[in-house]
Amino acid sequence: MTKIEKLLEIAKNPEPFEEGTQEIWLDPDRADLVLKSHLDENIPGGSRESGFIDETVDFINKIASVSKYKKVIDLGCGPGLYSQNLAMKGYDVVGVDFNKKSIEYAISEAKKKDLSIDYRNEDITNIEIDNEFDLALLIYQIYGVFSPANRRKILKNIHRGLKSGGLVLLDVLSETSYEKFEQNLMWRLSGKDNLFSNKKHLTLYASLKYPNKVTLAKNIVVFDDGELINYNYWNQYFSIEDLEKEVNNAGFTLEKVYADVNGGDYVNNSEFFAAVLKKK
Repeated sequence: MTKIEKLLEIAKNPEPFEEGTQEIWLDPDRADLVLKSHLDENIPGGSRESGFIDETVDFINKIASVSKYKKVIDLGCGPGLYSQNLAMKGYDVVGVDFNKKSIEYAISEAKKKDLSIDYRNEDITNIEIDNEFDLALLIYQIYGVFSPANRRKILKNIHRGLKSGGLVLLDVLSETSYEKFEQNLMWRLSGKDNLFSNKKHLTLYASLKYPNKVTLAKNIVVFDDGELINYNYWNQYFSIEDLEKEVNNAGFTLEKVYADVNGGDYVNNSEFFAAVLKKK
């Protein structure tokens, strides 16, 4: 297949949750950018700002005190911003992420701060845990980026890994966010000091709306040496009823809904919401 034929092939609209040629979180050439996006509050999409993280940890301490929910697993922990704050509160924390560079950074930071945190470079769809934890975190709308099949795997893994009566805190994008989602097609040439790559490249971008509350942000990157990369970033959007049905089928009850993972009161027509689940 020629480069042009490959470009034409990957430019087609994929089936829902079809993978691109590369996963940006696992792309070794983008490892520094991924880590920087977590640590620089001015770069959207990586992590929440430090003040919000502090509020979330305080909220977690309120609904799941250290005395009753001491052992926590932070799924999709990135560079450990939540994990280290929870450890400072006295929780026994395991942090899991499939981005090796983020985990290496988290381990380094824990050593500097003399924090005992068990960081694991693993895929949360395949993680082996069994009746170990009191609380599981799946936050910053991570849950909705996975396909239905992988969401079932994740919930099954969490259910197996929690003790009886264990809690889950997760957040998702809402139906309102799906309704507001705008489709767009654009292209741009790389400029000086481009964060993505120091090689010249053309980016072809499409934001696409699919049925059943699914969207895609698709990036095709064409480098001047002929290299082609395609990132597909999917999102599933939920009503409260959608989420409740999905978690009930996995053996959880939906205990309460909040505006966000920092514990604000739920507001109708918000673009996202958080939920506390309990293992049946």
